[in-house]
Amino acid sequence: MTGFDEVWIDPDECEELAVDYLVGIIRQRTTSVITRRIGPVFSVEDLTRWMVGPGADRLTAEAIKERARNGQMVAFHSSDRQWAFPEWQFDRIDGRLEPRAEVIALWRRLPTDGLLTAVDVAAWMNTKFSQLDGLAPAEYAHRHSVDAEPLVRAVARLRARVV
Repeated sequence: MTGFDEVWIDPDECEELAVDYLVGIIRQRTTSVITRRIGPVFSVEDLTRWMVGPGADRLTAEAIKERARNGQMVAFHSSDRQWAFPEWQFDRIDGRLEPRAEVIALWRRLPTDGLLTAVDVAAWMNTKFSQLDGLAPAEYAHRHSVDAEPLVRAVARLRARVV
């Protein structure tokens, strides 16, 4: 008798495991595409641990989603309909995350409805351009200003292509 003679797998359980496996592969591929284009992202759950609001209370998941909907953070829905928040928009200060004001101001100026999706715009914000001294628009805004002339020209070029 071999060890295989004693193993019984319920066909329904086997099907469920196979579906779970395939969904995991699809999510991993989607996540890796996003990570390549945009960089690492945080989830709502991550941000509830690392962000604080007025009074030094941790932000709730609903407060974070509300900030995302209001354009107070760079955010988009991933393929599994979960909010995703690019890491490059935050500074780490004393164990918490603080949104970079200039990066958020840039996000609010960009066309995220229409031809470009929020994912497209987030990818653009993380793409290095020679006109921005080899920096990505998000990093350029953070180091200089959202009103710096090279960045204003880059935004105008983007708008001209999609409007």
